[in-house]
Amino acid sequence: MSAFPPDSASVARQVPLPTPFALQAGGELRGAEVAVESYGRLSPARDNAILLFTGLSASAHAAAHPGDTTPGWWEPMIGPGRAFDTERYHVISVNSLGSCFGSTGPGSTDPATGKPYGEAFPELRVEDIARASQAAVEASGIERLHAVVGTSLGGMTALAHAALFPGKARFLVSVSGALNASAYAVATRSQQREIVGAALRGFPGAPSVGQAMRWARKIGVLSYVGSSLLEQRFGRDQTEPFAGRASGTAFEVENWLEHLAQKFEHQFDPWSYWHISRAMDLFDFGEHGGTADGESPGRRRTAASAARAAARFRVEEALVIGVHEDILFPLVQQRAIADTLKVAGVKTELVELHSAYGHDAFLTETALFTPVLRNFLGQGRESATSRPSHPALDSLSQ
Repeated sequence: MSAFPPDSASVARQVPLPTPFALQAGGELRGAEVAVESYGRLSPARDNAILLFTGLSASAHAAAHPGDTTPGWWEPMIGPGRAFDTERYHVISVNSLGSCFGSTGPGSTDPATGKPYGEAFPELRVEDIARASQAAVEASGIERLHAVVGTSLGGMTALAHAALFPGKARFLVSVSGALNASAYAVATRSQQREIVGAALRGFPGAPSVGQAMRWARKIGVLSYVGSSLLEQRFGRDQTEPFAGRASGTAFEVENWLEHLAQKFEHQFDPWSYWHISRAMDLFDFGEHGGTADGESPGRRRTAASAARAAARFRVEEALVIGVHEDILFPLVQQRAIADTLKVAGVKTELVELHSAYGHDAFLTETALFTPVLRNFLGQGRESATSRPSHPALDSLSQ
């Protein structure tokens, strides 16, 4: 999930999933597969693999490689000497199950009907994304991962993976993730789904699907970037005051949003957007902890249930990174993840950063995130906690 999605779809290999592939909510997929890209060599002992979970809108193409030399969505972070040093690690990036960049999703053909799934795609959960990705890892003959790393939706998926597959990874990294979606995040994404869903279902008065995707994307973008970034980059600059558009104005920030929206409209399958967005809202890490004696099962899980879920982990150490200016996955949620893991006895480091980019900081602020990740993965000497946090003002002029 980002205001800055990749410029091209991934050129990735397809990894078949077990068939039928059972889903968390009770459905199943037959003949399903996920798109996978990898970077760096797998060691002879097969013990240097890092599984990377993506945000909502990313393909498996996280970095350039000989088969696809276009920049990936996390290009500055993956490669020789970078945060994920491909001279030491074998990085595996999987396009989420349910997405539209090579993995089976709503735009794929349903073998039972010969037509795209569309709305009939089975209910998707974050846990399904974790299970499908683990199946791809096992297909490569990897018994244990060096680390699982997730950003945004991927942070949720990394937590689900650790609960579902105890002992399958030595280290865990959650970047701007959550134990469950905040009310603000649910409200924001529900508006996007309502707009897109009305168009897809042809409700009376609904916009076209393309227009709905553009509107939904604009709502999403405003939740990804910080308000100070918009103010500094655009302010009240206008291309042509009182232009003849629906808003009645032509502010530069409007033009920027329209550019991003039009780009995304042609990139992402609307039903994939709808299903994955809903999976994010339905995720509740505490469900993996069950209900203890004396607790009444309800829709709002307790901190105790989340701690019980974390007690299932078999990781040596965890790293949780959050950004103060992130309003979609706010810092309070990163602190909740860290506190939950600590209560469960998991050695955990919490790093709090400042960036005007807000939720999108992990995509743009290489200088902030690289030393933190290098230090945690044992590559650098600089302490992640000793580095002073500061707003990324230098990046705003680029």
